Amino acid sequence: MNDFIAEGEIVNIMKALIRCPSVNPPAETTECARVVSEILKKNDIKAEIVEAQPGVANVVARLEGNQSGKRLLLNGHLDVVAPGEGWTVDPFGGEVRNGRIYGRGACDMKSGIAVMLAAMIAFKRSEQPFNGEIIFTAVGDEETGSQFGTKYLLEKGVANEVDLAIVTEPTDLAIELGNRGLRWFDISINGLACHAGRPHLGINAIQHASKIVQAIHGMKFTRQDDRFEIPRPSISVTMISGGTQVNVIPNRCRLAVDRRMIPGETTDSVLDELNEIVTSVTADQPDIDVEIHIRPECWDPYLISEDEPIVGSLKKGHFEVTGEQPLVRTKLACTDASHIFHQAGIPVALYGPGIAGKSHQVDECVPISNLMVATGVLQSVFRDILV
Repeated sequence: MNDFIAEGEIVNIMKALIRCPSVNPPAETTECARVVSEILKKNDIKAEIVEAQPGVANVVARLEGNQSGKRLLLNGHLDVVAPGEGWTVDPFGGEVRNGRIYGRGACDMKSGIAVMLAAMIAFKRSEQPFNGEIIFTAVGDEETGSQFGTKYLLEKGVANEVDLAIVTEPTDLAIELGNRGLRWFDISINGLACHAGRPHLGINAIQHASKIVQAIHGMKFTRQDDRFEIPRPSISVTMISGGTQVNVIPNRCRLAVDRRMIPGETTDSVLDELNEIVTSVTADQPDIDVEIHIRPECWDPYLISEDEPIVGSLKKGHFEVTGEQPLVRTKLACTDASHIFHQAGIPVALYGPGIAGKSHQVDECVPISNLMVATGVLQSVFRDILV
């Protein structure tokens, strides 16, 4: 399965990645990017570190064939969420226990970075003649919107003329054809403060906000796509703040809204729906002022056909390595594949060794067996596409 790279070497790559804390925020990935770059250069693979802003480091590496051919983009992110409390192991220790490697980012998604590195190294060592190019990108700003990570690299033309792509997000070795989308909104409700003993003299922003919350959570969605585990859009008010002290009628209240999207929905369409809901609640209250602001972070929904060549190559590789047909599905969470698909127009599939249910959790871990399978599958994809 992996004739040119041993299990111990892949495990050591994983340990090295986990032992580089790259928590986002603040998305400080300089040291982790340096480790990745050194691993690549040590194996005679061209690599450079690209900083979109100080501290947010991305790695771009290229493995070029003998002549022109297909160009394959590999993508994953170096940044991880904060570890939190309650771990039974050092979250940045890379401990191996019972066939699993533990640490923050083990699933999401330093295991994906590790298998991309391992597969490229093994393919290079095999000295297999090939055409085209493999472009490796390890980015530093995925958890907070990708502005200085994948989106930045795409703007700089890293993926120009790329034919197909794989993002090695945690899929537990399933092939995922797309993901739901996400927009975040902030709603500001502005009323009029007064003494709480004379509430009729003010406009209670929290009271009006509560009506808006109820209306939002009562929204009914008719659009449906059964290819997704949750086939309909969803909307949730996830944060609320307001008031200054207990005896003052609050003149301000702020709501944060999480809106999950399915293919066919756009920023404009979901904003129009939200405006309609707010207007329906406040239409008979001319003195209340409500503003809706769209946060800059965004992930548009996307979905590719199961007939895309990248899907066929992944299916073939998975069967070659495991002797089993892979599960084909979609992802609930948002990923940089959205940007690769929409911004660069590249057919992109998700396939990685991490277990999505372990992501962002205490004692996050990945089975070593999954690392080995995914490394073998990627090598098979290289051969199928480039040889």
